[in-house]
Formats: sequence, C-alpha cells, structure tokens
Amino acid sequence: MKNDQLLNQILPILHSVKDNEEKLKQILDFLLKEIYEEPDDTEEIPEKYRELVRKTAESIDCGMICFINPDTLEMEDVPKTLLEDSFIFEEEEEEDGQENVTINLEYRKWKKYITVEPLESRESYRIMKDFISEVDDLKLQKQLINTLSNRHPFANFKYLIEGSPYRKVWFAFKHHKLEGHVWRELSLNKDPEDLENL
Repeated sequence: MKNDQLLNQILPILHSVKDNEEKLKQILDFLLKEIYEEPDDTEEIPEKYRELVRKTAESIDCGMICFINPDTLEMEDVPKTLLEDSFIFEEEEEEDGQENVTINLEYRKWKKYITVEPLESRESYRIMKDFISEVDDLKLQKQLINTLSNRHPFANFKYLIEGSPYRKVWFAFKHHKLEGHVWRELSLNKDPEDLENL
C-alpha cells in the first residue's frame, strides 16, 4: 500500500474516536511508545571538543559559569556568586593595612571568550519532563508527572529519582542534554572560521 492509502485508512479510525478521551490516550500512548522516534537535535560533537564539552557540562550542572577561550580551548569555571561580588577582581590593600582577599580570574586576561551559564529553571524543567518518556515503569512515570505539576518539582523529582532504579539513567540523560546545550552555545557564539581552527 502507498502512504496516502494507509493514511486514508488511519484517519477515519482516529476520527471515529475523537470524542473518546480514553481511546485517544491509548492511541497516543501506543504511538509514543511503539512508533514515534524523538528527533535527535544534538549534533555529533567533534572529538577535539568532547573533553571541553564534558567538563563544561559538569561545571554548569554544579551551578558554575564557564568561560571558554576559543583560541586555546581553555575553560575557567567560576561560581555565580563570586562574579556578583564586585570586590574580587583585583588584589588591593585596604587603608588600614589589611589585605582584601581576591581571586585572579584568568578569563579576564583573554582576548575573547565564550560564556556558558547554567541552565535556566525552565530549561532544567524541560529536561526532567523529557526524561519521563525514558521511564518504562508506569507507576514511577505517573509519580514523576505528578511531581512536575505540583509544588517543589525539582526537589521532589530528585527525591523520586534518587530512590529509583533509574538514577543512573537520569544522570546520563541529563548529562547528554547538558552537553548538547554546551555544544550549541559554543557553536552559536563562535565565528565559523574559529570553529574550523579549533
């Protein structure tokens, strides 16, 4: 049969159950589980960037802001709170003779750098939501869905995952998504000729 013929047989069936929420849900569940394949929106990360992308993903997962030198591929990660304090940029001696404790930030010496920040909460929420389809345990899947629609979704999601057999799967899934985010940031913020030269 040709695609159009098959589609012409499928659509009347769908139309016949359009008012039956339970049947539509069954069809959707079947399609999502057995037929639909999530498009892979992450590019293959070239070998020479993999270690940099991995380390940057780990750092942003810890809440660090990362600065990447596109010329040397050096990466410096800095706690966000440290950057918010204006007194840290240079060492100074106070008038009373006491030294002000400061940190020398290497990225400020670089000619150019790319900034990669931790995900915003809506982006982290999306990763948790996407992960639910990876869970085969229907009971846990329902618990995770409920968790995301109630108060304190991040803490409660973490609590459920920590006590489940999906803990390692979750961390691998999240890390893969973070690496994709880092690679997109690098790709978007670099000159095309810089990417070729790295």
